Amino acid sequence: MITLTLTVPRLNRAADSPPPRVRISKQQKSPWVYVAKKFGKIAPHFWPRRNLRLQTQAVLCVVLLALGRLVNIYVPIFNKRVVDSLQAGRPEFRVDLIVVYVVLKSLQGGGTDGMGILNNIRSMCWLRVQQYTTRNIRIALLAHLHDLSLRWHFGRKTGEVLRLMDRGTESINNLMNYLVFVILPTIVDIVIAIFFFAITFNILFGLIILFTMLIYFVATVAITELRTKYKRRMNLADNATRAQSVDSLLNFETVKYYGNEDYEVEAFRETITKFQGEEWKVNVTLNGLKTLQNVIVNVGLLVGSLLCAYLVAVKYQLTAGDYVLFSTYVLQLCVPLNSFGKYYITIQNAIVDLENMLDLLHEEVEIVNKKGATELNVVSGDIEFKNVYFGYDPHREVLKNISFSVRPTKTTALVGPSGSGKSTIIRLLFRFYDVTRGSILIDGQNVSDVTTRSLRRAIGVVPQDTVLFNSTIKYNILYGRRGATEREIMDAALQADIHRIILKLPKGYQTKVGERGLRLSGGEKQRV
Repeated sequence: MITLTLTVPRLNRAADSPPPRVRISKQQKSPWVYVAKKFGKIAPHFWPRRNLRLQTQAVLCVVLLALGRLVNIYVPIFNKRVVDSLQAGRPEFRVDLIVVYVVLKSLQGGGTDGMGILNNIRSMCWLRVQQYTTRNIRIALLAHLHDLSLRWHFGRKTGEVLRLMDRGTESINNLMNYLVFVILPTIVDIVIAIFFFAITFNILFGLIILFTMLIYFVATVAITELRTKYKRRMNLADNATRAQSVDSLLNFETVKYYGNEDYEVEAFRETITKFQGEEWKVNVTLNGLKTLQNVIVNVGLLVGSLLCAYLVAVKYQLTAGDYVLFSTYVLQLCVPLNSFGKYYITIQNAIVDLENMLDLLHEEVEIVNKKGATELNVVSGDIEFKNVYFGYDPHREVLKNISFSVRPTKTTALVGPSGSGKSTIIRLLFRFYDVTRGSILIDGQNVSDVTTRSLRRAIGVVPQDTVLFNSTIKYNILYGRRGATEREIMDAALQADIHRIILKLPKGYQTKVGERGLRLSGGEKQRV
């Protein structure tokens, strides 16, 4: 075997490193506007287009939601009729009214679709639809992250990205549950109540409900919008805390080499203290908002109750049953309304979290297959670099006019100081980056003209920092070529001179290697 030695000119000691980490979270003046513009990226995942069963369940949920609005109207009406039938002077024993009232109440539950039969059926039907949406979005997000370039992945922290993914998918569940099944029905109930009382009682009752609700909504939205900046800061601090802890634990061996445990703990203390400071602001402003909401709702209830009692006791225009009807109906509205602030805040928080996830989904894929790209056809494995120029930064070239060949069955060593571009050459061969100028050929085929999947499957690699999946030795060997037979796995292990070592392990090829392969020595990891 002949070894060809190539000395690569050193341009910059730090040139073999990509640019600094890119901030993932973007600041928008209105997250609602931003999400509305970018929502098309995930919109197709909300409707189960090819699943008739899930489509039927989704439609049934809407029907049950509409039925719940009718039930909310008739519960107080039948309660009024029961009370009127029991009035002194002409009491009646109306079994039919009581039975209908109880049946409607069981369908309704706590007055807000909570714990009622309709809500329970709707929740069961919606669960699979919700799982379909979140599953597809999570899959699409992970696939997109794998499509992003090495440049992007070098510029991020795993803990931060994982936190954004978790919060983003959770935000979708919150949006679907609270917006579709709580906020929207509550608004519909309020509109119905305004017209119902304006027509059934008089216009004043409709106006009382209208102005109370308007003031409540305006105050809630205005104050919550102000709170959004605190939520954003808290998210950024939370991301930093997660990233700090993950980075520290992933590099625990390095931490121990240098005895920097106290330093890592102190760094974590600083990040979590900053997070808790922002968290305190979020919670304090929330308590202030709840207090204001409570005052607005109860003032409206007081005015309406006094007017109703006046018309019953003084003007004799309404009955005691009408007072019960009004108070029951208003309490039905107040129960979800008391939680409206929480729901709106949850939705607002979900919008901010979704904003961050959409940032991830809209990260531009740098390395894509050309239109009409073909599969790489490996004949002999001849590799040629022709006048290659490349730089991680447009203003700083790492490689300048590099040309060399690697002939089949030959070994070529790249020799040069740190930062001279040796690792960069390997990354360009795998097309983790595109060259600025020049070309890289394999058996005469330009790597930019073939599919990245076929290119990378044709090349074997033993990286400097060998990291294995936290699974079995067999799984990690198979990862190089999915679908290999047992015989081929053992042949590969024999060629790597690791077969005998594997057989000495307690479970042989089924032995778990531990996270990042840390149960194996450095040499054993490289051989696997």
